[in-house]
Amino acid sequence: MKKITLALLMGLVLVGCSSTSADTDAADSESVLETSDGTQAPITPEALPPVTVEISCSMDYYSSFEEAWPAEHDVCEGEATEGELTDLENRAVKAAYDVEGDASSLGTLYGICSQNGPDSFSYLDVAGSPDQIKEVRGALILCPDHPSKAQINKALGGAGNRNDLEAEGKIFSAGVFLVGDEIKAGTYYATDVDGCYWERTDANGQPIDNYFTNAAKRVQVTIRSSDYSFSSEGCGQWRPVGS
Repeated sequence: MKKITLALLMGLVLVGCSSTSADTDAADSESVLETSDGTQAPITPEALPPVTVEISCSMDYYSSFEEAWPAEHDVCEGEATEGELTDLENRAVKAAYDVEGDASSLGTLYGICSQNGPDSFSYLDVAGSPDQIKEVRGALILCPDHPSKAQINKALGGAGNRNDLEAEGKIFSAGVFLVGDEIKAGTYYATDVDGCYWERTDANGQPIDNYFTNAAKRVQVTIRSSDYSFSSEGCGQWRPVGS
């Protein structure tokens, strides 16, 4: 009986040792590598290569935005390879798109940075949505020495102010708008109009005042708080006087 008990105890000890040894070996094999001389060296993850970018502007190709600036292209596109973004590149992508490590988004910013033509950023003067503003601001983090930086920042400021006024109901275009709910009462103007018609109406839909012109450099209207709605066609964008 004593021999059997002893044998069982020895077996349990050996199994435990074997299991512990196997677990340790498995854990060690994941973090160390045995070299040819019998020593062990830690395994480090292989670093990603840096991102490389190819920029195309019409039929011209560049490897950096600085190379593209002298040619003054209005439109450029950038394509980035998968790889490790630098801290600066990550900050630019984060500011523009709220993501990190995205090579595709980085390529877009390189394309924007490469544009230096007279109309490259003209869309900010007539559109300039909040997302477009974020994108261009992110690009300027990537290329802070852009030769047109002063003009771009001015356009960004104008677009931001326009977005604020639009959110307040103080900038609007063609359509029918309820006064007080969708647009604010005030004096507004539109410029370079072609076939412009506007109309102020009461709560019964009857015209209070209206106006039409085939063409004009400037058209102005005062919308009163007592008006029910205001509508216009062919007048372009209405802005508050003084803005």
